[in-house]
Amino acid sequence: MNVRGSAGLEVAYLLPDPGIPVGGTKGASVHVESLCAALSRLGVDVTLYAARVSGPMTSRGSDTVRVIPIDVGPVASGAKAEATRISAIETFFDGVERHLTARKPSCIVERLSLFAGRGAELAKSLGVARVVEVNAPVAEERRRHFGLRFEEEACRAEHRALSNARVVAVSAPLASWAIGMGASTASVVANGADVDGLDPSRLSLLAPRTRRRLGFSMSQPVIGFAGSFKPWHGLDVLIDAVALIAGSVQLGLLIVGDGPERARVTDLLRRLPDGVTVATTGAVAFSRVPEYVAAMDIAAAPYVATDTFYFCPLKVVEAMAAGRAVVASDFPPIRQLVGETGVLVSPGSSHSLAQALYALVSDANARDILGSSARARAVERSSWSSVAEALVAEIFAALDASSEASASRGLRIGSRKGAGR
Repeated sequence: MNVRGSAGLEVAYLLPDPGIPVGGTKGASVHVESLCAALSRLGVDVTLYAARVSGPMTSRGSDTVRVIPIDVGPVASGAKAEATRISAIETFFDGVERHLTARKPSCIVERLSLFAGRGAELAKSLGVARVVEVNAPVAEERRRHFGLRFEEEACRAEHRALSNARVVAVSAPLASWAIGMGASTASVVANGADVDGLDPSRLSLLAPRTRRRLGFSMSQPVIGFAGSFKPWHGLDVLIDAVALIAGSVQLGLLIVGDGPERARVTDLLRRLPDGVTVATTGAVAFSRVPEYVAAMDIAAAPYVATDTFYFCPLKVVEAMAAGRAVVASDFPPIRQLVGETGVLVSPGSSHSLAQALYALVSDANARDILGSSARARAVERSSWSSVAEALVAEIFAALDASSEASASRGLRIGSRKGAGR
């Protein structure tokens, strides 16, 4: 499919964040790979410039995406390494500028990243359009959850990146935030899923083998979580909820992923009653996610209570595409994603979550109905192809605005010259 002649479009996708490796397993890496691959399938010529590459991309269409690593050197995580990170980001933009000067794209698409503020100046110097992809308020997120020593520098870079920018945000709260930061426009384009790779009929073939390997029976309802273990993901809430219903039903709990909360999560899992069959996988390759989702009957997204929820959870969209019953914390962006096809519970409440899980664990028919509705909604609204099409529309809008601005500048110059003669 071509979107307004997208086959002639050349896009440079900039990924300055050394914490998001190409070929990585975290959701941000999956997002970047899936989106670039979907753009390529539309006929867009995509070059992905990345500060870190940890492995090959495996998504359908990703073999035609050029990946150019910009060597920024080793960058540790944490507040103590911020000076190194700032230097690495500058090295990244220096390298990208050299590449793009030699081969100018139609448009730059830049993922908003901590301390990365040079994208606007780069696009202006090259005379190309630019779209900024916003997935989080990066400075505030870092400050709140991990600490931020160079907060002033981070906020200044964020303002530089967003000022007068055309933004594509994954949720409505982020779009509003971007406008407040000075963006000229902000459209909402939610995360997508590989609806073909997560087809329930395909997953039904994977389920028996995966369940046996993980220690689950086919008759045992399995509650699953997939993602990185971050404080806001609410894994402690999920484990508490499972403990509350464990005496009433025999069930399985599958935890897919890894992250900074691993030690705490492992300790909590040890305390679950013997009636719960527990399996953990650690970090898994993006290409293997479907086989683990296949083992789940219910997918949980138990985010903790907050007044600043801005996520568009990849795990929720993927579970919907897989036809799984979704139980998630009730926040507007999640409500917008699932509509009437999932069960929403009070954020941070293990009792509310336990009630919802118990109802679905006890009723296979209810699970099937929710899963089928979720699958239909995901196919209609949330394929990566539809996400890419929406981004291409924004890219063309940016190109049109850039052309109009250039023409306007030319008219103004001409008027001044005429007046001076």
